[in-house]
Amino acid sequence: MAHWIWYPGDFEIHHALLVNCRREERAMHWPGMWRQDDCWKSVRFRRRASLEKPETIRVQCVGVGHVSVDGVKHPLDVDIPLEPGVHEVCVEVAMPYGLPCAYVEGDVFESGEGWMADHMVSKWLPAGYNSMYTLRDQDPGVFEFQRDRILPVSCRETKDGVLWDFGKETFAQLVFGRLTPGAPMPVYYGESESEALDTAFSYLTDSVPEGVSEHIMQARAFRYVFIPHAGQEYSLSANYEYLPLEWKGSFRCSNEMLNRIWETAAYTFHLNSREFFLDGVKRDRWIWSGDAYQSYLISYYLFFDKDIVKRTLTALRGKDPVEQHLNTIVDYSLFWIIGAGDYYRHTGDIEFIRFLWPRLESLLKFCLDRRDNDGFIVARDKDWVFIDWSDFDKEGAVCAEQMLLCRALEAAAHCARVLGLDELEYRSAAEQLRVRIEEKFWCEERRAYVDGFASGRNNVTRHANLLAILLGFADEGRKKVIVDSVISSVIVPQIKTPYFKFYELEALCATGQTDKALNAMLAYWGGMLNLGATTFWEEYDPLKKGDEHLTMYGGKYDKSLCHAWGASPIYLLGRYFLGVRPTSDGYATFECAPDLAGLEWMEGIVPIEGGSVRVSFRDNTLKVLASREGGTLIWRGKQTLMPADREIVLK
Repeated sequence: MAHWIWYPGDFEIHHALLVNCRREERAMHWPGMWRQDDCWKSVRFRRRASLEKPETIRVQCVGVGHVSVDGVKHPLDVDIPLEPGVHEVCVEVAMPYGLPCAYVEGDVFESGEGWMADHMVSKWLPAGYNSMYTLRDQDPGVFEFQRDRILPVSCRETKDGVLWDFGKETFAQLVFGRLTPGAPMPVYYGESESEALDTAFSYLTDSVPEGVSEHIMQARAFRYVFIPHAGQEYSLSANYEYLPLEWKGSFRCSNEMLNRIWETAAYTFHLNSREFFLDGVKRDRWIWSGDAYQSYLISYYLFFDKDIVKRTLTALRGKDPVEQHLNTIVDYSLFWIIGAGDYYRHTGDIEFIRFLWPRLESLLKFCLDRRDNDGFIVARDKDWVFIDWSDFDKEGAVCAEQMLLCRALEAAAHCARVLGLDELEYRSAAEQLRVRIEEKFWCEERRAYVDGFASGRNNVTRHANLLAILLGFADEGRKKVIVDSVISSVIVPQIKTPYFKFYELEALCATGQTDKALNAMLAYWGGMLNLGATTFWEEYDPLKKGDEHLTMYGGKYDKSLCHAWGASPIYLLGRYFLGVRPTSDGYATFECAPDLAGLEWMEGIVPIEGGSVRVSFRDNTLKVLASREGGTLIWRGKQTLMPADREIVLK
């Protein structure tokens, strides 16, 4: 089967440019506020092979160009006969407004594996391709989604118009039919009823053009649609637009609220899993590296779809030279490197790590070049130290950033080792940094890691202390101290975003407090469901009332009510409750250590590289079935090897 081919990485980079330029706000466009790369515009493809029998090839391109066979030029889209023997086929294509790519029909020479690419000045690399584009009438410059027709569940007349309710948050094209001719008809979208009805402040708006009998709008996020009275009749439906990812993971238990949380988290996450992992489907609809890092982890426990992880990593990294941090955020560059290492840990995909390595190495060098005299990474001109939407002491070196840098160095060292490269420089730098972090940021008086030391304020927030637990900076004794002085403290400010709730709940699980994590999930995510949420939000403060929950960034409706980082229960329930995790690269070995956390029963499936693990606990009986070798079951202090496809039953 022939595949469309392109310069490696350019498919992802080109679509990232399109995605990052689609954000809308009140009839205005708001492109990404960082450097935007695009694909190379002139690309060559070639393949050399020996034919044992004659074959005919036909070359098609997106762009303009020609094909050469053994140095003889031919036009595109014609049959070219090849006799037995050794031949070299070379395709040159340029595309000024899109993604240059080629499609070669044949037998031995069909495009896909075995073809090489360069952009006229680079070394030849294996051409990029994927299984989404195998038909000659496709254009890889257009990302293909599936669409299903959906209908509103209700409509309500108001004095000013009609409010349509589609029942839950969705991402879809509004479809207007049977329109009577008339003036342009305004349309106001809303993730909430209040947003749709507040036409002066609705975040997303559009209008049906004048004089049309039917109209399909571009896909947007909404639950409600408000259409003012315009003296026109019309029918309204929508085309739900989505990526057909398989939900390989599952979870059910004795707590119905927790079941609703898992299902809502999975739906939230699916809506935000598109060309890439996006932060939210209404706002920003951008690719943020810190958000994406959590999405990788969630995806390993829901989809285990390697392609979307690879697309997102490739798109975020862009092209060399590195001129700024990813998304301009210091921690987001570090999360990218850590995410690349985690990808290999979960998949064992050495070829993708080999592809990423030059990009990883140059990004890490950029980060290391921004260290101060103490060896700590610090913000330079226009760098953004984010960490979370909380009040930090960000003067000078910030503790959480150093912990992430250390973990990034360790990830780079591991990738270098599996690629057969020298890891010593990265490993040594990480070890030295660990010592310096302990010296400079641990405060015995506060019994915690402080945000920073430059100001002398010894300010403590939860964030660095959570990372200390999760990234191995705190030994068992130190973990207990942090739990008592920080995590259990009513003085240290609470975390209000699902973004760092992810790490807070994981720290609870990692310190054996899954019961507290369960209660926190029920209170925090259950709190959103009790307020009518159909997807999980960018931020939730239980102290807010009514439409206060919709405000953020100074805007009445600027909060995203469908945010990918709100889906972390998927990861937490699969990793710590069902208890499945890799213990070596690519799940060559893995463990299953179920933890009921007080639940009467639970069951679920965790997808893994090359298979899955099924876990069920009912009637005081544990049943575990792994579909591949290498697993160890840990239950009530005992370890049991898990042969492939043989159910383990323990009372």
